[in-house]
Amino acid sequence: MFDDLVLLAKGGLIVYHGPVKKVEEYFAGLGIHVPERVNPPDHYIDILEGIVTSNASSGGNYKELPLRWMHHNGYPMPPDMQKYAAGLVMSPVEANPDLRSNPTDTGMGEQSFAGELWQDVKSNVELHRDKIRHNFLKSSDLSYRRTPGVFQQYRYFLGR
Repeated sequence: MFDDLVLLAKGGLIVYHGPVKKVEEYFAGLGIHVPERVNPPDHYIDILEGIVTSNASSGGNYKELPLRWMHHNGYPMPPDMQKYAAGLVMSPVEANPDLRSNPTDTGMGEQSFAGELWQDVKSNVELHRDKIRHNFLKSSDLSYRRTPGVFQQYRYFLGR
């Protein structure tokens, strides 16, 4: 009944996001197979909760599944999660250091502060712009109702 499936690990990290038809193929590639007469989404959720561990040992720890998803799609590894990735088997994306984005490897030590400062200023300006738009610009009324004026509303208030 569904076209796409999103499986989230603890902390809201994505473990799988894609077509339902390919979810079993993806997890089978990790060594996680669904037993017979078991609903696959329930089995995967049990693995993510740490309830089922028999198949997770061949596919790795359930805490490693978000990291495997990142590596499967070629996403850069967050610096705080790199310590968990030490035991993972290297994929072609991981083996190529050019595909990883690590600011310490690119030699942007002094420019990173200026870049961060610029991003901070830019986000503050965008935030203030959004507040001004929200507070001062009128949105179009799609209900085609006529709102009573201030005096009419005050008259209704006094009448109650």
